[in-house]
Amino acid sequence: MTTEAKKCAHETCNCMVADGKKYCSTICEDSKGVTTLKCDCPHTGCSGHAL
Repeated sequence: MTTEAKKCAHETCNCMVADGKKYCSTICEDSKGVTTLKCDCPHTGCSGHAL
């Protein structure tokens, strides 16, 4: 059985999420429905921080 990596559901976040998850962090999950110009997740590799 293969699993596919999925992108975080937050618009500006480019982090990948674990199986069965929709968001990479609670910060991204808490911001659902809110328009943001950048991502504030705690992951240093997220290119959404630079926006």
